Amino acid sequence: MNNFKLILIGLSSSLLLGLPPSSSAYTPQRGNVHTILGPLAYKTNYGGVAAKDAITFQGISWIILGDVSDHGSVKITTSFMDKIFFLRDGNYVVAERAQVVQASAGYMYWFNKRFGTSLSLYTSYPLGASDKIHDDFPTTINTPKTTAQENSETGLDFAIQGELWQSGRYALITEGRYLWSLTKKSGEFADQYGFMIGIRYFFQGQDTPRE
Repeated sequence: MNNFKLILIGLSSSLLLGLPPSSSAYTPQRGNVHTILGPLAYKTNYGGVAAKDAITFQGISWIILGDVSDHGSVKITTSFMDKIFFLRDGNYVVAERAQVVQASAGYMYWFNKRFGTSLSLYTSYPLGASDKIHDDFPTTINTPKTTAQENSETGLDFAIQGELWQSGRYALITEGRYLWSLTKKSGEFADQYGFMIGIRYFFQGQDTPRE
């Protein structure tokens, strides 16, 4: 939990420092819909044996924001990624990788017109068979299965988003995320942290004056 708090503090600080004071602002307005598409860099939150296998990967995320008030939006996110699950039992570690599609739905609260945070519930589904990338369990012991071999995974998606630039219907945004797995097994490391930069497009609604 301490690592989780430190990651959130680091993400929020980096986003706030990275926002130029002259940048334009996102103005939530009931009925407006925006879509965001961009690359996602992410990593499993694990630092033990075989941590070198938890290198940063790149995926892609698609976000839909539907404004429900002048300070809040419904947020739907779909991400495609390769995820590594680590499971430690005593002195032994197994790591498995699975290609997954992850869908989340939640609420984004805008603290101001340039900065917001969201909480969503996510579910991920494997797109194929998992791949074992590390296993130091002796042959006399049955290697436990990770969540990579399950049909689904559920967790919470914490995100911090800020706008870097805006012109007309387009904007450049950046987002930091922490994915907290609720269904991880005993001894398993399945949480992730990541960073996204994307293009936001004003899809439909009423045009809102920009400041």
